[in-house]
Amino acid sequence: MAALTTQNIVAAGTAPTFGAAAASDTAEVGSGVNTFAVYKNTNAASRTVTVTVPGNLSYGQAAPDPTFTLAANTGELWIPLRKEYDAGDGTGRCTITVSATTNVTVAIVRMG
Repeated sequence: MAALTTQNIVAAGTAPTFGAAAASDTAEVGSGVNTFAVYKNTNAASRTVTVTVPGNLSYGQAAPDPTFTLAANTGELWIPLRKEYDAGDGTGRCTITVSATTNVTVAIVRMG
């Protein structure tokens, strides 16, 4: 598991640096409204990206983990890292998993 670094997008424009995705990464949630996980896929197969949501809903059922499809070949996916995704362990981070990582890159970006 890798702790991904958040890159700030500035008003003058920023080209984020992408790195290889791991099967399981952690990312900063930030304020919950302006931080995104950006995935790119150049593999011929699509990938599934899942964000682990901790805890239970108000009636006791485990909170659902949202899943996102990262398209094949030239797929790009922007996932807002919501405050609800915070692992609750004091780090302000969430866990994101990818079904397969060959030819998949990721960047964590914060707007503003």
